Amino acid sequence: MQKTFRKTVALTDAQIKRLQQLSELDGKDPLIHVRAAIDQYLKKQNFDLMLPNQESITAKFTGRVEDENITRAIWASGVVDRYEFSALVLHEPTKLGIDRGRISKLSIWDPIIKENSKNFIDSCIVNYDRGWDIRPSKIAQPYFDAVKSLLNNSFSL
Repeated sequence: MQKTFRKTVALTDAQIKRLQQLSELDGKDPLIHVRAAIDQYLKKQNFDLMLPNQESITAKFTGRVEDENITRAIWASGVVDRYEFSALVLHEPTKLGIDRGRISKLSIWDPIIKENSKNFIDSCIVNYDRGWDIRPSKIAQPYFDAVKSLLNNSFSL
């Protein structure tokens, strides 16, 4: 049984023109060509993604600085395997913190994607800014857990 996704995909003018040319050439519906291109792309992808092993993930600090505007709050930065992170850790738990804790802001991102895309939010695997912007996926969860544990256990403000 074929599954239908209701996702709008915007094609460029050049792509639309090429689809029309292909359809005129072989008499097939342009949608058939689109599906064939998608199938060809998916066959080339490697979907053998393995969940990272929690025990093998290491998180460490690369810097920490007191926040000038918030008393006894610390901005911490660091690395967790191939990712980087930045967090604002408060002295007291807050209802706006992660799990009503002291972590008020936390971003974990891929520095390679950030450099290539020149877009911070596109490179994030986790982003919390007094509320979830990007929740950890199954693959990102172990990295998030390692950073959260490091932050919760490291600061006595």
